[in-house]
Amino acid sequence: MQLQGKLGNVIFVKGKNGKNHARILRPAKEVSSSVIKENNNEFAQAAIGGKLIRTAFAEIIKGMQESLLTQRLSKALRTIVKSDTLNPRGARKISDGDVELLQGFEMNSDVALSTALKAPYSAEIDRASGVLKVEISSFIPGKLLVYPEGATHYKFTIAGAMVDFETRDRLTAQESSGELPLSNVAGESLSLQVQLPPALTAPLMLALGLSFFQEVNGNYTALGAGLHTAISLVAVSNPE
Repeated sequence: MQLQGKLGNVIFVKGKNGKNHARILRPAKEVSSSVIKENNNEFAQAAIGGKLIRTAFAEIIKGMQESLLTQRLSKALRTIVKSDTLNPRGARKISDGDVELLQGFEMNSDVALSTALKAPYSAEIDRASGVLKVEISSFIPGKLLVYPEGATHYKFTIAGAMVDFETRDRLTAQESSGELPLSNVAGESLSLQVQLPPALTAPLMLALGLSFFQEVNGNYTALGAGLHTAISLVAVSNPE
C-alpha cells in the first residue's frame, strides 16, 4: 500500500528516492512554566542592564548609527548572567556574574575600533583613585587609521562610567582630544583621562571612541553623520 500522511504517532512520507517510508513521531519536549519564568527573568536582567549601559554612555554613542546595539548588548549581558555561579537558574544576576566579559565589546558593529585604529594604546582603570585613562603613543594617522573618503581630521573621545546593576545608579565622565589633522606626520602622544569618585563598589567601564570629520573654513562636520564612528569598551573592572 502506498500511504502518505499521519496515523497516530506514525507518519508516512515519500522519500527523495521515490520510496515510501514510515517513521515514528517523537513527542515534543514540554517546557515547564517554571523554566519559561526563569528564562524570562534572566532575559529581563539583560534588557535592564543593557539600558543602563546605553544610558551611561549616551553622550559618546549619540551620534553613532547602530540599529543592532540593543540586541547585541542584551546578548552579551545574557552571557554574563549565565556566568553567575552564586545564584540558581532564574535568579542569576549581572552583578554576580563576570562583567569583565564585556571588555572588547564593539558599540558599532559596522566599524570596529580594532579595525579603524591600528596604533598601539593602553587602557587602565584605577578603582582606588577613580581614574580611568587611555594613553595612545605617537603615530602617523595617515598610515595607522582606517578613515572614510573625504576625512580631514579625527578625534578620540573616552567615557568612563560606573554602572550599578543592583541600585541602577550610574555615573559618567567624558574627555576628548579635539579634532586632530589626518596627515602623514607623526602626532604627539595622547593621554586622556576622566575622574570618578574613588573606591566605588560597582562595575567600572571605559569606552574609547574614534570619529572622523571634514573641515571646511574652520567648521568640522562628522562624516556620514556618525556612521564611521568606532567605539569599544577597552577596559572593564569588576567590583573587588
